[in-house]
Amino acid sequence: MKFFTVKILVVALTLTVLMAGNIYSQELTLNDCIEIALQKRASIIAAYGSEDRAKADKRAALGAFLPRLNASYGYSKSNTTDIETTINNVTATQEDQDRTSKSMNLNASMWAFSLPTVFNYFGASVDREKASLDVLNSELDLIFSVKTSYYAYLATEQNVTVQKEAVKRSEEQLKLIESKYELGSAAKSDVLKQKVQYGNDRLSLLSAENSVDETKSSLAYTIGLDPNSDPKFSSNFIEVDYDGNLNDAMQYGLDNHPGLLSAYKLVDASGYAVKSRKAEYLPRVSLTGSMNWNESTEGDTITYDFSSKSKSIGFNVSWNIFDGFNRERNIAIAKIGQNNAKANLADTRNFVAKEIKTAFLEIERLKKQKMVSQENVDASEEDLRIQQEKYDLGAAAILDLLNAQVSLKQAQVSLIGAEFDFNLAVSRLNKAMGKR
Repeated sequence: MKFFTVKILVVALTLTVLMAGNIYSQELTLNDCIEIALQKRASIIAAYGSEDRAKADKRAALGAFLPRLNASYGYSKSNTTDIETTINNVTATQEDQDRTSKSMNLNASMWAFSLPTVFNYFGASVDREKASLDVLNSELDLIFSVKTSYYAYLATEQNVTVQKEAVKRSEEQLKLIESKYELGSAAKSDVLKQKVQYGNDRLSLLSAENSVDETKSSLAYTIGLDPNSDPKFSSNFIEVDYDGNLNDAMQYGLDNHPGLLSAYKLVDASGYAVKSRKAEYLPRVSLTGSMNWNESTEGDTITYDFSSKSKSIGFNVSWNIFDGFNRERNIAIAKIGQNNAKANLADTRNFVAKEIKTAFLEIERLKKQKMVSQENVDASEEDLRIQQEKYDLGAAAILDLLNAQVSLKQAQVSLIGAEFDFNLAVSRLNKAMGKR
């Protein structure tokens, strides 16, 4: 039975290792990349760590209201052998003597009145909320970085498709012109010019393929994977959009952006810090209590046996009347921190508003650019078709045909850029508004 259980555990462990090794063997979508990044990137792990520390600080601030307990226990035992004492020429011998001593103490104290402790707790509570908002803000930054890298990768992949089509088109055109040259209906210069165009298109394809590898490595790094592990990413492209107006976006961002809300919390925390420093001028009252027990024996307990118990309760008032201007210094530092926090809040609010407006205007511009880019592609395709027919009829020069080919490729590349720039602009607006 034990062997069977061990065998099951070994098989389960092996499957777990294999699954962990192949977890990224499937194509990763954008959402997959975001989830992986939120687990692996150092920036988000540091934000989670800061949040855990803020939780611990709040718990410690709460603990300042609870009693402080201190317990101690002592035990000693000694033995004395052959003690000779001479008094008035009379010698007395005392044989083995055992001495035992035991003691136990329990002390307790707690603040009965301490305003700095109260304000420190309020400040720690605000810091705890601020840390959670900072985590959300770090997630927004990381998600936007992932989207930027992911869209760049998709754009380079689609660019490869365009470049392959251009190479195929150039190759077919070269074969056609060579055939016309052999029939005497095309000049040698037309063949050479088309060969140059074919070579340029092949070089553009190589460059586009290298860009795919570069953006793929960049995406792997962005989500926290080893670029050498050759992860696979999905090529599915989902177009996003924003259908609200600028006022809606602005209002939502100013009400919900975690970075801005964190700046508000920083102002609150700095205010409690000032109050805590000012409260140092007031006296503090603490309650104290203790219990003590002692027991000692020597030799036969009939000869010597001592035991005592005591209890005490009381209170203590402490008032720091003058400490060499340290309180004044601490108040000045706290006020400086408060002023900095207020200035940071104003700056953060203006920055969020600027980012929202910039991203919204960029979306409006890219909407029009997409329409124009699509019109350019349609027009370039039609122009290439017309130039091809005219060239076949001898009514157009080879340069006209080459220009039409280049124009079509450029229009297609521009359309790809406009489509992915639009998605990225929507993602930038969501980030500025505080949306994932």
